[in-house]
Formats: sequence, structure tokens, C-alpha cells
Amino acid sequence: MTKREAPKQITKKNARLISLGMLALSLAIAFVCVKGMLTPIRYDVKVGEASSATILATCEAVDEINTEIMREKARMETGSIYAIDSVKIGEYKRGAEDFFSGIDKLYGKAAANIPEDADIPASAAQWGETLSASAKAALCSSVSPAIDEASLLAVLSSTDDQLQTLKDITMSKLDTALEAGVSEEGRDGLVSSCTREINAMSAIPSGLKKIAVQVFDAFLKPTLSIDASATEAEHAAAIESVEPIVVKKGQVVVEKGSIVSESQFALLESMDLVKGEDSNANLTFGVLLITLLLFALFAVYMRFMEKETLSSIKQMAIVAVLIMLSCALAYLTNRVDYRFTPILIPVMLCSLLVGEGTAYALTALLSIIFGIMAGGSGSGILSTHCAVMIICNTISGLAAIFALKQAQSRASMIAAGAVGGGYAALVMVALQLMLKTAFWGVMESLAWIFGSAILCALLVTGSLSIWETLFDVATPARLNELSNTNHPLLRQLMVEAPGTYQHSINVAALAEGAAERIGADPLLARVGAYYHDVGKLRRPLYFKENQKNGENIHDSLPPLESAQAIIAHQKDGVTLLTKYKLPSAVIKICGEHHGNSLMTYFYFKAKQADETVKEKGFRYVGNRPSTKESAIVMMADGCEAAVRSLGDTNSTAVEQMVHKIIWGKLNENENMMSNAPLTIAEISEIEKSFLKTFAGLMHDRIEYPNMEDLKA
Repeated sequence: MTKREAPKQITKKNARLISLGMLALSLAIAFVCVKGMLTPIRYDVKVGEASSATILATCEAVDEINTEIMREKARMETGSIYAIDSVKIGEYKRGAEDFFSGIDKLYGKAAANIPEDADIPASAAQWGETLSASAKAALCSSVSPAIDEASLLAVLSSTDDQLQTLKDITMSKLDTALEAGVSEEGRDGLVSSCTREINAMSAIPSGLKKIAVQVFDAFLKPTLSIDASATEAEHAAAIESVEPIVVKKGQVVVEKGSIVSESQFALLESMDLVKGEDSNANLTFGVLLITLLLFALFAVYMRFMEKETLSSIKQMAIVAVLIMLSCALAYLTNRVDYRFTPILIPVMLCSLLVGEGTAYALTALLSIIFGIMAGGSGSGILSTHCAVMIICNTISGLAAIFALKQAQSRASMIAAGAVGGGYAALVMVALQLMLKTAFWGVMESLAWIFGSAILCALLVTGSLSIWETLFDVATPARLNELSNTNHPLLRQLMVEAPGTYQHSINVAALAEGAAERIGADPLLARVGAYYHDVGKLRRPLYFKENQKNGENIHDSLPPLESAQAIIAHQKDGVTLLTKYKLPSAVIKICGEHHGNSLMTYFYFKAKQADETVKEKGFRYVGNRPSTKESAIVMMADGCEAAVRSLGDTNSTAVEQMVHKIIWGKLNENENMMSNAPLTIAEISEIEKSFLKTFAGLMHDRIEYPNMEDLKA
């Protein structure tokens, strides 16, 4: 029968490979959740055909086609912008002036055509008879525009005052009309209006009124031209004034059985709701790529910044489980509302169970993943929802981690969640104001963000004990509970082994100060010291600190039996702590506080009686300290017992004894510190811390006189 081989310990390299494997599994779950969240249900619809289902909008989208129709309508309803052309006004006025100048010259020209022996005609009829046909034709065409014969004869038969009145009234109306602006469309109406006014005037002879009308017809021309830039600006303003037709998330786009219009089809396409041959191919590849990149960055960070965590299978298992559970939870909460975010659950639990550094990296990883999921399916993937939630999740996670530094109880974790939620809510309000969201919309967002943070904090607080038990983690909250003197083991120690209890309290004070000084976990060191000697409860009177009246049971026992009884307390302590389900970190301190050291007093006492006695029966059965806290408790335990045994407790004696005990642990043949991750510099700092604590524990007290002596 072959001897069973001891199981091989997993190397750091293999542990990292296992950790990366767990990360790969969490990557796969994250990919499935993200892709599932972003993949919309697509429909086989065509323009002009009836829809087989009622289709709802999966995100907020703009109805581009109908919006464009409304904008074009607004543009068409906006008229052109005209500008008055002063050059044309001057041109038309000069033309009219020239016309009237020609009219003024007609009389002279006509008189020149009268025979010398004839009298000057007095009436239009006489002028008609006196002038030849050719002369009349020449006179009519001598003005521009030409006038007819009746108008010529009317001019020749009119007085200068009548002609001046004609000119003044006609030019006044012409000036007014031209300066006011004449459009192409309004010209004819304006000419008609001026004609009616002239015809109604008695100051102008009826024969001359036709000339005024002719002037209006010839020189009352358009003076308004389209101002292209102003017209374009007006059209642009009209288009801008039309609000986009927005379809809200959850709004019906197409009713079942209704004919799909072009605008509805375009809307469905914009939301990626139309079934196609490769509808999901690009989405799948994109989600896979970004998920791989995010997890690769996370793994690189862990490799270089959190090596110890990456080498811990237990801690990486916690991280992987948190990623998988939170991604699945985010998938569900996003179905309710994109602002209902579970980011604080994995972040706070990671900070409490694994460490602050890993929690920072997890915040960055999950903030981006949850932000992408918040965008929703279809074209809304990279909407403002996505950016807003990435920012809010990041701020919330960071604030909660900072707040958890001060969290020493389960109740304070809710406060940490409130801090994270409060910061995120304020950021959400700021972003919503920047996006010009309505007041009640801002308040709604604030309620979602802060409410989800509080809910997450409550879930973390309520489930923390499950995580602590499942993964055997000593969180600050758990350690604080164990430091309560009402714990059954500590109360039993106080009653049944008061000397050991006081010794443990002193060791705890030494260990806590030293751990804080070198950057170890002071709370773990203190709690480990409280419980390191609970194994003495099985035989309390076998230990000097619990013996009374100078009676020592070892005086009547063989050295080996005494040694075995005392050695057993380390193993008995482990058994007792395991029974009470204390964290393994505390149990480890108990099981390592003597390591496998030799009980020299009883060994040499036995050797005096028998030279052949072997060390085995006088050596503790335990592992040497493997953590800083365990090593500190070992040194504090030895120093406290040794200093307490001193008759003279002056500072020099204490310093010498502390130095002897600490460096004796290091310089023994077996070197009790060989497995502890301590440097020589840190051990020197531990010694200084012990001396400082002893100075407080063993200070001089005032000796009060006897009251009877004072009375005497």
C-alpha cells in the first residue's frame, strides 16, 4: 500500500491562469447580457403592406420624413423678402421728368408748324384743323413714350397752369408709389388705383387725364427686387421654428393590420427594427470587440496593479461572480428604466470583500458596460442615455468607495451608498440641465438615481453576511462585530480565564498599533489577538496567568505532560474558532501564533532527567506565521508575556526584553518569521510601536496614602 501523497499547492502562475479563466467566463456572461440588451426584436415589414404586429418604438427617435414635410410647408408659407431699388426709382423719375419736358415743348413745336398768315388756334378742334397730319404725327412721337393725337390736341389747347397742375399731381403720385416700393405682382393694381384717383380729380381737364394714365403705365414700374440672402435667412428661420416630430420610447409606430407608410418604415429602420439578412452580424461583432477590449484592460490593470488579488483564486472568484450577477441584474433593471442602475452592488461588495484597488477598476469596467446597456436597442445605443449613465455610474462608484473607507459597521454602509447616490444624483441633475430637460424630468431622474443607490446599499448590507460566509472573508464590519466583548467566546474567556483575557487585551493593543504603523490591517490584528488564546479555555489553570495563590499545577506533572497540555491550546483554539464559524483569517492567526516553535522550558527540564528525550513532543504543531498580522500577533504575544514576567518594569528592562523576544523569533534556528511577508525595516518599526504601547500600558501610578494614617 503506497503512502498517499500530499496535495500540491497551486502556484501563483497557475492561480493567475485560473483567475483569467474565471474572468473569461464573466466576459462571456457580460457579452450575452450586453448583446441581449442591445438586440431589438425585428419585424418583416414593407412599405404599402399591412403590418403583422403592433410595433412600439424602442427608443426616442425623430420622424425625419414628416418633419421634413412640415419644414417644407413652413418654408413655402414664408414669402420672399424684397428690397427697394433706388437706382430704378431714379431712372423712372427721370423718364417721367423727360416726358413732361417733352410735353412742355410741344406747344412751341406746334406753333412752328402754323403758316405765317394763320392765327394761333384756340381750341383742340382748331389745332386739329391747322396742323397737318404729318406734323401731328411728328409731334406725337417727339415725346417718349409717344402720345396719341387726342392727347396732343388736349395739351396744345390747355393753359400753362393746367399743364403744370397735371405734372405736379402726376409726379407726386408717381414719386409716392415708387418710393413706397412697387412689386411685380402689385404693379397693375397700383396703376389702376392711380388711374381712378386721377379720373376723379376735377382740377385736371378730362383731355389731359389720359396723359397722366400713360405716365403711370410707362413709369410706374417694379422697384422691389428679391433680397436673396434675407429671403434665405427667413426661410431658414421658418424651417428652424418647426420642432422635430419625435416618437417617444414605447409609443406606437405602426398598428397591427395598418398599411406601413414610407415615414413609418423610415422610423422603423432608424430604430433598427426592420428584419434584414445580416441584422445582428455587425452588432454581435461590435459588442464582442468592445467587451474584449474592456476586459483586456481590466486584466492588464489587475496584472500590474493588483498582483496579489489576481493570484488569489478566492478573491478573483468573488470578482467574477460580482461581474456576472451585476450584468444579469443590469439586464433586468434596464427593462424597467435606464436610470435604474445596480452599479453600487458590485462596487461596494468588491471594495468590502476584495479591496479598494480592485473596486476602482471594477467601477470603470462596469460603468462603461452598464452605460452601453442603458442606451437601449437599435439606433439609440450611443444616445445621450449612454454617456449620462457612464458618467453617473463612475461618479457613484468612486464616491461610494471613498465613503466605505470610513465604514466600520453595517449601518455605515447604507450611508456610503447614500453618498454615492447623492453624488450621482447631483451629476445627473447637472447633465439634465445641460440637456435642457424640463423640471419634472430632472426630478424624475434624480429620484431614479438616488433611489437605486439606496436600494443597492440596502441589498449590500443585507447580503454581506452571506458573502462573508460563502467566501470566508473578514470584512471590517464582521471584524468589528467580533471585537465586541459580548461575543460568547470573549465573555467565556473573561469569566473562566480572566488572566488570559487581560493578556489578550494587552496583546491586541500591541498588535493593533504595530499593524497600523507598518500598513497592515490593524482591525484584523486586534481581533486576531483577542481570540488567539481561546484554546486555553479547555485547561485554563494550566496557564500561569490564570493560576491563583501561587499554586502551579505543573509542579506535580511530568515535563512532557505539561508541555502537551500547553501545546494543545493552539490546536484547541483553532477547533473552537472553527466551531463558532469565525473567519479563516482570524483562525489562521490563532493557529500560527506559536508556529512550530519549541517549548524550551519543559524541553530542557525533561532533558535534565533524560538526555535521550526528543524535541517532537515539546514542539507546537502549527504553521509559521504567513501574514503580517499573524507575525505581529506572535511577536506581541511573546513580548507581552515576557514583559509581564519582569520584576523590574523600568523602560530599559522593557526595551531589552522586547528586543530580545522580537529578534529571537527572527534569529532562532528555525526562524519563525521565514514565511511572513515582513522586511527588516518593518520589524524594526514593530519593535518601536511595541515600546510605545508598553509605555502606555505600564505607566507609573500615583501611590495614594492610607486614609487612617492621614487621620492620625
